[in-house]
Amino acid sequence: MRRLPKKIIALITAGAIVLLLAFICIGMQIAFVKADKIKCWRPEYERTDIGAILDKPELTAFDYAELYRQTGLTKLGVDRTLKTYGKDRVLRIQDDFFTEHEVKNDFFAPFVCTDFIDEHITYAALENGDIIVTSSTHLSGWRMGHAGLVTEAATQSVLQASAIGSSSAIGSIRDFTDRVNFMIFSPVADEETKAQVVDYAVNNLTGIVYDPTAGVFSKKNSLTKTQCAHLVWYAYNYFGMDLDSNGRLVVTPRDLANSPQMQLVQVFGFNPFTLWR
Repeated sequence: MRRLPKKIIALITAGAIVLLLAFICIGMQIAFVKADKIKCWRPEYERTDIGAILDKPELTAFDYAELYRQTGLTKLGVDRTLKTYGKDRVLRIQDDFFTEHEVKNDFFAPFVCTDFIDEHITYAALENGDIIVTSSTHLSGWRMGHAGLVTEAATQSVLQASAIGSSSAIGSIRDFTDRVNFMIFSPVADEETKAQVVDYAVNNLTGIVYDPTAGVFSKKNSLTKTQCAHLVWYAYNYFGMDLDSNGRLVVTPRDLANSPQMQLVQVFGFNPFTLWR
């Protein structure tokens, strides 16, 4: 049997590789389009007047349940916000919770996009050590999301590792509040531990090179490179709190959101009854 010339074999091989890459790109694009159809969740049930509830000197379990349905604020979120800002802030959160928001797309790499809405959302009173997560960023069909650590509630400062080509830095809560969704959590830890976490993060966790493979090609406990959820996880893990809900090599914002060691403060844009399961 006559063998094909080397040039023909090379052309066939190259053609097969190109065809394979084309199929991969088409598959990624199909998955991307499917994932890009996300909506900013809003209630289909009736909005009620919560003013009378907020005027009560003491709230019942039923009151807190109704406020959650109407605002996305848990008991923790309601109590914090009333104490820090008062009734009007909660009413503004309800307005945002029921408003229909237009979703916009920000493409910053091939098959990578972050979904934003048309305004910044009113958020609950923050505390140092809080964690905020969102599913707004997706690579093809995978909603990898984003996460940050509140380092100074008074100035709404949030430590983040944001994108390839950048290093971890302290930004703002406003980096999250115009996204298609977000959740604010308070880790189940005492104030002293949270203060230690924040102090350590501010002094040791900025300027670290972003790499989405942190935990895969580097040790999970290493700080040579990081990504958003890894950075938040590392800060708490350093003080003995493992917030990775599945314990795998790569910790994701979704892993943080499903940690049993996290208390929900506020949910926006996610279905409050299913969250990010």
